[in-house]
Amino acid sequence: MGTTSSRAPRIGLVLGSAQPPGETIALARAAEQGGFDELWVGEDYFFTGGIATAGAALAHTTLPVGIGILPTTSRHPALLAMELATMAEIYPGRLTAGVGVGVPDWLEQMGIVPAKPLTALRNTIGAVRLLLDGGELTTANDDFVASGVRLEHAPAVPPALFLGVGGPKALRTAGAIADGAILSVLAGEEYVRWAAAAVAEGGAGEDFDLVAYTFVSMADDALEARERLRELFAIYLLAGPRNPMTEAHGIADEAAHLAALPFEEAVAKIPDAWIDDLAIVGDPDTCARKIRRLGEAGATAVSFCLVPGDDPEAEVARLAAELLPRVRGER
Repeated sequence: MGTTSSRAPRIGLVLGSAQPPGETIALARAAEQGGFDELWVGEDYFFTGGIATAGAALAHTTLPVGIGILPTTSRHPALLAMELATMAEIYPGRLTAGVGVGVPDWLEQMGIVPAKPLTALRNTIGAVRLLLDGGELTTANDDFVASGVRLEHAPAVPPALFLGVGGPKALRTAGAIADGAILSVLAGEEYVRWAAAAVAEGGAGEDFDLVAYTFVSMADDALEARERLRELFAIYLLAGPRNPMTEAHGIADEAAHLAALPFEEAVAKIPDAWIDDLAIVGDPDTCARKIRRLGEAGATAVSFCLVPGDDPEAEVARLAAELLPRVRGER
């Protein structure tokens, strides 16, 4: 990792909190019909369950399905490994599972914030990998206890295990112990390049998978594309304005200043350039160029997060018809 590539990244679609559970299967099928490469399933509390949605997507399509991400403290690793093993055995070679710390506010609501997040990541992925590989787990640490646990049905093809991480230490950890990393929305080109270098420092090889989630708002008029996304963009940006993404793009101080303002005032003052840099917005040709630049920066896959309020199936069909061929050099 860390080197540039002329290959277009794989294109995925994120299913999750933007859609009610009853709509996810139709959307997954629309993505497959439209030629998307893969599906990713979020687990945003308290919207839709990642494991249940992933199982449904696997059952109703033939696409690879990734779970991104499951918080380390929400399930005991033995139970998580059991669920993943079940899906991996029924749908061999199609499942990827991502774990991460999770959103602190949601975890605080349930009283399950890990004392040492990075240690929890290491402990969880190590235990899950051991069990999926057919090993026996006996351990006692600050995160969980297990005594003689072994899966009765370890999968013949264990799923790849990713970390959903953002900071330098966590990215280096992903490069050392995971098969890939998932970058949250607002992962712009500079941040992706920085993240690719960080996982490489951790020891990631050429087969390491770096997946970037990104908001997509495509319209022939750039102003229209930005305005469709502006408020949602602001919610994500201003909730935690000083983070590795804003630091990498040199906007952390300005973002923190905006976050101190009343929300509506802050939304109006977000520079257009920030939306252009941290999301995929514009006409189809512009969007395609941005996606290819993310690939050149180190993203092996770019997975689209839709703007809520749109007709999601129609939007997926439009992206498939107008954007995917441009990304792949078919136009």
